[in-house]
Amino acid sequence: MKKICAFLFALIIMMSVVSVSAANPASIAANDNGNATNLIVVKKPETKNSATLKKTYGITGTGKNGVNVAYYKWNGSAYVSIKDPSGVIAQTKIGTAGVFYKQVALNEGHNKFAVRAESPNGTYQVVYFDINVLNQSILTNINGFSNGIQSLYNGWMN
Repeated sequence: MKKICAFLFALIIMMSVVSVSAANPASIAANDNGNATNLIVVKKPETKNSATLKKTYGITGTGKNGVNVAYYKWNGSAYVSIKDPSGVIAQTKIGTAGVFYKQVALNEGHNKFAVRAESPNGTYQVVYFDINVLNQSILTNINGFSNGIQSLYNGWMN
């Protein structure tokens, strides 16, 4: 009887691990928007297109309790799940506080991401955004242009 109980317990554990890992796929197509729109709100980045000088970025947002959130990065043909150092798909289950967070590595230039949220009932939502990593020379040029415009404006006003 103990062996049967132990076997059933192990089977339940294995099935629950499979169901958690199956909640979000290893990759998603660029045109997959899901079948829900109200599971999460991505707060950072604040817009669909953002820029930064940093090599890492914290994706943050809010959502419904119990929703599973997975993070994806574009590889040129599909959005592929971001994995932790041990190779497990990076995902977060939203708790009662209603927030999620994931620090991601950025490459210089254009970085395309997707966040996929799936509720326990199977509905899911996908949010897409781009983060551009600027190099220092671009920032210097932008600042120089801005200073030139400011000088021109000040010259007209005086």
